Amino acid sequence: MSLKTRLFSENIRWMIYLGLGLGVLILSIILLILSIGYMQNGLVATSLLSALIGFTLLSGSLYILKLSAYVYSVSKTFEKERREQ
Repeated sequence: MSLKTRLFSENIRWMIYLGLGLGVLILSIILLILSIGYMQNGLVATSLLSALIGFTLLSGSLYILKLSAYVYSVSKTFEKERREQ
């Protein structure tokens, strides 16, 4: 794999992880808000299930965002080493 192709794929990879992490974060916030709405209507089991799914997605989104930051730092370190050579 050429150097230019590797740099391009690294730059795209962290952007995909960032977009995916933000999408899952928004979905988890929506589910947590829906959980409150279900509780107001007296749907306790549905509210608890929605809250469980929301918190699980929130945890997953934080992991994906952390992975995005890791991939970004690796790609920037690789670019810096390439410039020094």
